Amino acid sequence: MRHGRAKASRRTLQFYRINAPHLKSPYKILLDGTFLVASIRNKVPLSDRFAKTLQGEPFSFYVTRSTLSELELLSKRKGGNSDDANVFTQARQFGLDECEIIESDNIVPKASEKKTKNFSDASRDIFHLATSERNNRHAYFVATQDDTLADSLREMPYVPLFRLGRAVLLLESPSSASRRYTNHTEQSKLKSAGGLMTPEERDIVNVVRKKEKQKMKDQREEEQKNLIKRSREEYGVEVGYNPRKKKAKGPNPLSCKKKKASK
Repeated sequence: MRHGRAKASRRTLQFYRINAPHLKSPYKILLDGTFLVASIRNKVPLSDRFAKTLQGEPFSFYVTRSTLSELELLSKRKGGNSDDANVFTQARQFGLDECEIIESDNIVPKASEKKTKNFSDASRDIFHLATSERNNRHAYFVATQDDTLADSLREMPYVPLFRLGRAVLLLESPSSASRRYTNHTEQSKLKSAGGLMTPEERDIVNVVRKKEKQKMKDQREEEQKNLIKRSREEYGVEVGYNPRKKKAKGPNPLSCKKKKASK
C-alpha cells in the first residue's frame, strides 16, 4: 500500500475509534456480491489487502445467505462453463470458504420499504444489517461496488465503506453524515457537560449564564459613567467631546464685488 493511502486509512480508522467506539477490532467486514465478483475478476488477494488497510488489526469476513443465493443464480444464468459463470462460482465459493454466513432469518428489517424499494434481496439484507441498530451498532464495515447501496449507506452515520478501484482496495473517508453527527454530538456534550446534566440542572445553568451576562453589561455601563465623570472633573469636558477652536471668518473674496476704478 502506498504511503498516501496508508495515511488516509489510519486517519479514517482513528476517526471511527474516537467517535464510534463500537467500531473496534476485531473488525467485521460485510462483503456483497458485486465486491466479491470484482475481487475475483481483478485477482485481488482480499485477506492480504484488508490486513494492510486495517493496519494489521484482526478482522473477519461476513456474507449474507441472500448474497450467496444471488451469486448462485447468476452463475446458472451465465451457463455452465463460461468465463462469467466461473467468476460467479468462485465468488460464491470464497463466501462459503472464508466468510461467516448470516442467515436471512436473523436479519431484522428496520428501514422503510421506500428506502430499499430498488434494492435486490442481497442489498436489502446488507442495508438492514448496517442500519438495524442506531449508528451501525452491529459494527459492520461494508465492502460493495453497488453505487445505489453505497449512496444509501453514506446517508447513515458511522457506516465505513470499502470499495475496489480496479485492483486497489480503498477505505472511504467518513461520510458527511458521520461528520455532521459527530459535530452535533460534540456540541451537545459542551452544552450539557458531557450529557451528565439533568434538565433541572441545565435550567439552573442557563439562569446563571443570563445573570452573568447582565452583570457584565452593568459593569460596562458603570465603567463608562465613571469615565465620563472623571473627564468632566479633570478637563471640564465629556469623553468623546472634541471642541474646535473658532476662527474669525471674513467675507469670501470670490463672492465680493470688485471695486470700480475711480475716474
